[in-house]
Amino acid sequence: MNRIITTAVIACLLLAFPALSSGQSFGIKGGVNFSSINSEVKDNLGYQAGLVYQIDLPLWFSIQPELMFHVKGGRVDKVKENAFGLGYLEVPVNIQWGPRFLDGNIRTFAQVTPFVGYAISKDMKNSEGIEYDWVNINRFEYGIGVGLGVQLWHFQVTGQYNWSLGDLTNQSKAESEFKETFSKSNFGGYTISLAILF
Repeated sequence: MNRIITTAVIACLLLAFPALSSGQSFGIKGGVNFSSINSEVKDNLGYQAGLVYQIDLPLWFSIQPELMFHVKGGRVDKVKENAFGLGYLEVPVNIQWGPRFLDGNIRTFAQVTPFVGYAISKDMKNSEGIEYDWVNINRFEYGIGVGLGVQLWHFQVTGQYNWSLGDLTNQSKAESEFKETFSKSNFGGYTISLAILF
């Protein structure tokens, strides 16, 4: 019964957003990821690209759900081809707050971003250059980010730090070498992005 009530409340809140909104925008977004995993794995540069839907709310709030493709990775010295990467389909929901200027055409904001994702592509090899199987990897990820941004008319620039709270390794099925390299690891790090809203 509690689940039904909770689901109904969430559904009502989501339906209320468009009614409360003072404006809605669609857009595209892209940027770079600076992935950080653990002390054994060096940082590496990735990228992100996807779609944005922004809903402006009263009291300088906005909610901005997105559908993004993120490539996150690193470098492992003991692996022949030491760069590796995973591609995630992610759904972040940016909850933004910040003042508006010049009739709303300029605003600065802070944001909190819960997100979920699922790995759909990979390029990860062991020390012999053989591709790791999906069975080693926990494909589901979730986490939270905090960031700052500025929006100038239709252009939005954001810098954010993300904490991925899941474990990269499928502990029950992963190979020993994979566990040794990636145990207690997940993808955190900085992102810098540019969105264009229409």
